[in-house]
Formats: sequence, structure tokens, C-alpha cells
Amino acid sequence: MHEIIASELSVSNMTDGTVLSSLLKQIRRRINEISADGAYDTKKYYEIVCIKRVIPLIPPRKEATFGE
Repeated sequence: MHEIIASELSVSNMTDGTVLSSLLKQIRRRINEISADGAYDTKKYYEIVCIKRVIPLIPPRKEATFGE
């Protein structure tokens, strides 16, 4: 079962990937997985979810290259 447990409304000049830390701070319970779109496919955000011990379900960005 999937459910939305955090949300963030951002201004148009803010990218999706800049709000992940804020979203994770909203969560008060243990989560196993996090689903997000390709905007979150960055090394920085994989490091954040690794610290939280969460499995990232994030597709690669359109312009992604191996090892990036």
C-alpha cells in the first residue's frame, strides 16, 4: 500500500529536488521506501535517503549518465 505522508508546495523557480530534506523532516514515523520523480535523481539526495535508511524508488533523470 502506498500513501502520501508528506508534501511541499514550492514556487515556480524552485526545483523539485531542492525540497527533499524538508519532506523527510515532516515524516514522524519509520518509512521503508521513498518514491519520487527523476528530479530527485542526484547523488546528494541518494546520500540523504541513505542516511535515513530508506530505499529510494527514483527513476533516472532524462539526461543522466552512468556513474553520475
